[in-house]
Amino acid sequence: MAAPLNQETQALQFPPDWEAFAARHGLTNWEAWFAPYDENTYRFVLARLRADDVVLDIGAGDCRFALAAAARVKRVYALEVQPALVSACLQRAGDTLPRNLHVICANALDFPFPADVTAGVLLMRHCTHFADYFRKLQAAGARRLFTNARWKMAVEAVDLQAPRAFFEQAPPGWYACTCGAVGFKAPAEPEADVEDAVHEVKTCPQCLPVFPESTP
Repeated sequence: MAAPLNQETQALQFPPDWEAFAARHGLTNWEAWFAPYDENTYRFVLARLRADDVVLDIGAGDCRFALAAAARVKRVYALEVQPALVSACLQRAGDTLPRNLHVICANALDFPFPADVTAGVLLMRHCTHFADYFRKLQAAGARRLFTNARWKMAVEAVDLQAPRAFFEQAPPGWYACTCGAVGFKAPAEPEADVEDAVHEVKTCPQCLPVFPESTP
């Protein structure tokens, strides 16, 4: 299991003006709060990173994953919105901070994603801005995204550049959309067989009211 946050680190995340901070950055309270995941979650992603990857860790928190990734890949951008967490991370790392780890205090909704990023990491079950991060990573040319934002507990490796069918054209079965929604598309015939695979789609029923235009 990953080491839990100590009381000092937890306190850093909840100053008296916490709710105002989250609102100012357009984040829900849960979305702005960092909580570590178990070691199996981190191992799943680390095992799939490549030596030549440039990783963007969105919501890096105390940088525990970013530090581990920096030992395996070409470069890591650790992006965290909470100044107190970033400060604590840098103080702990001190002179041992890896040269290829760039710790950035900024809102991922506003920060321009670097053009050399090849893989995004979004370990954030309570993420409400998946569509924004997906589009920004895709536009930056990133090839893969490792995330639990869509299926919540399960981490998936998403091919960002793969073609996606419109929801209406997708076959029946489970689907995952670029807006972050997941669901099941029922077959026309109730007794019909459906594929076990999850189909990547765009413009699903959940995102169409928010994004009436075609999403990439």
